[in-house]
Amino acid sequence: MKKLLLILLTITLFGCSQPQAENIPDTIHMVTTTDIHVIDPSLVENKTLYNDLSLNSGDGRLLNYSGEILQAFIDEMLIKKPEYVIITGDLTLDGEKLSHQWLAKQLDQLVQQGIQPLIIPGNHDIMNPSSRTYGSPSTYTSTVSAEEFATIYENCGYGNALYKDENSLSYVYELRDNAWILMLDTAMYYENSALGAESSGKIKSETFDWIEEIGALAKEKEVELISATHHSLIQHNSFFSSSYTLLNTLKAQRIFDEQNIRINLSGHLHAQTIAQKEIVNGTITDICTSSLLVYTNQYGDIHYKPFENFKYTSSEVDIELWAQDNSDNDDLLSFEDYSYEYFKFASTSRGVDRFKEKGFTDEQVKALQDVKGILNCYYFTGNVDEVRDEFKASDFYNWLIEQDDDTKSYILTMIQESPIYPKEITLILNK
Repeated sequence: MKKLLLILLTITLFGCSQPQAENIPDTIHMVTTTDIHVIDPSLVENKTLYNDLSLNSGDGRLLNYSGEILQAFIDEMLIKKPEYVIITGDLTLDGEKLSHQWLAKQLDQLVQQGIQPLIIPGNHDIMNPSSRTYGSPSTYTSTVSAEEFATIYENCGYGNALYKDENSLSYVYELRDNAWILMLDTAMYYENSALGAESSGKIKSETFDWIEEIGALAKEKEVELISATHHSLIQHNSFFSSSYTLLNTLKAQRIFDEQNIRINLSGHLHAQTIAQKEIVNGTITDICTSSLLVYTNQYGDIHYKPFENFKYTSSEVDIELWAQDNSDNDDLLSFEDYSYEYFKFASTSRGVDRFKEKGFTDEQVKALQDVKGILNCYYFTGNVDEVRDEFKASDFYNWLIEQDDDTKSYILTMIQESPIYPKEITLILNK
């Protein structure tokens, strides 16, 4: 298998050796998070400018507190002590080299305590032409190449991977002697342009060949494969289909099915949602964890017993508890309320002018923003079931369904009933 690069697992300077066999529990405890979008604080020279960008970005990310949220998450992991922390891409705001280096140093806090970070890039992270400082004036700052990315995160999966794909930043990490995780690079940074980073994703054809080789090897060794990607393997929401699901998702589903890869961890959508699809040989489950930077700052807590069961539960970082010992900032000390109001407003900051151009009155525009903001808070956290019936019984809903506007389609997709509870799932596995 000439395309497979075998990496000898050795004790590193940071103590990343595999635990001795007699100390390995049957169940693997992992945590997954995604879309953390950090920035090196030194790049934010003008905080007012940066905070305005954060508030008006249109997607509700709490960019203004990304460092504090990350540190609260890390501190929570140091208490929880999972074996692995998986981050499925969009590690930085816009691929700034300094941000990658800063993040790698923060993640060393986990490594020093025997917790192994495993990371892959997202669409923001590599060769991003939007990489810049936030000052007066703002200036371009260096981004990273794929090779630099792997070097910076040598201690976060790349340095002690079991196998690496020579055509992408994909790799295999050995969770147990009978369980491997495929950390798959789906970002299309090689198609970035001067106008910005390519947000869509796919798996390269050469990487598909590599996955098949890994699958054959796993079958031979009686190893179970799970996977992680930035872009979703299965469509979660019809309104967000084009750039959030893999462009070659049908081929990916077929190959995953043939190789008996039944569980995929993803991100990119920023929403807490789980999708399943029945293929030829069985069901594939794609678990999309919401962005750590959006209300309610969730991550996925996983207990996985290979060939037996896989339990995923969403949890929330307790920012307020962390702030009590680490900050006197009022926003952080009352973060649940702050982040709710922030996300409610910031996730609807775009589109006001378009509503007015369509002839909506100021009262109707405000109602649209309010309802959209509230539903965003419930949908992206995986809690829309709590308000669906009440909303569908409202006069506003009756008015909305008579409108011809993208916002109607957006809202209706959010309140669709899902056959799968988006915040928790237990899967029974077998050979």
